Order: sequence, then structure tokens, then C-alpha cells
Amino acid sequence: MKKNLLVLTFLAIRLNVYCQPAVKIFAFEQENLPGTIPSGLKDENGNPQKKAAAKKNYFIYLSFKRTYKVVPLQIFIKGKAFPIQTNDIQTTPVEYVSNTIPGSPEKMILVPKTTNKVLEIKVGEASMQDKKNSYIQKLSNKNDIVIAYLWNKKKYFTTLKKFKKLESKANE
Repeated sequence: MKKNLLVLTFLAIRLNVYCQPAVKIFAFEQENLPGTIPSGLKDENGNPQKKAAAKKNYFIYLSFKRTYKVVPLQIFIKGKAFPIQTNDIQTTPVEYVSNTIPGSPEKMILVPKTTNKVLEIKVGEASMQDKKNSYIQKLSNKNDIVIAYLWNKKKYFTTLKKFKKLESKANE
């Protein structure tokens, strides 16, 4: 009886019946600073122009086994829901090149070399008005990023406590 139970438990774990897949998040946040506006500049109605607010660029990637069929559904960033689009990344490592010092570009590895499948998650501009259930609210309170995804027809969540920061990007 013990051998049969042990074999069934092993098969269940092997087939991932009892647990969700290992999905790793790589997430980076970058301030996108607006350029300066010359003083005294007015718009077409004669009103003074105001400086645009700083925005954030997000570089978010999911990594998981190639055999898994994981479909990201939704992302919550610092408690706000955003629409997403995904792109398959064909080659790793994924690098970011910073040109803050002219003539001396700096490379940073966002996703290390892996044999896993890597998805890039593009975050939409406007946050969505989405009713969060208490579980999502609890996850959002403790983590900067919460990603809902579908796997084997079930909804799961993966989280990341904090974004890694990239150098600010200044626009002219």
C-alpha cells in the first residue's frame, strides 16, 4: 500500500497536479523624465504650457519551462491593474543598453541566458478600473508586481516584491 501511494504521489508531482508551475519574474522600472519647456511658452489658446509629468518605463519578463503553456492574463503594478501584451523572446540573454554617457554605452542583463521560454510583458498606458478580490488586494499590498496567468485551465498568481531600478531616461 505504501509503495502504491508513493508512486501515485511521485506521478502527481511529476505531472504538476498539485502545484503551480515555477514562473520567474524579471522586472525593471525606469523613470522617463520629460524635457524642459522654455519659459513663457504658450499653447494655441494662449495658456501657459506646463511641464509634462514623469512617466515610468517597465521592462517585465516571465521565464518558465518550454513545456508549459502559460498565458499571462493581467498585471497589477503597485496595486493598479494594467492591460498587457506579450511577446516571445527568441534569444537570451536579454540586454538593456544605457547611453547616458555618450561614447560609452553601458550594458545591463535583464534576463540571463536560459533554455526556458521567456515572455516579454508590455504594460499598457492607462490603468484599468478593475475590482480586485481580497486575495489580489492582499498580494498587491505586499508586492510591487502581481501577475495573473492561466495554466492548465486554472488561474494562478506570481509576485515580485520590488522592481529593480534602471537609470532615469531624460527626454529633450
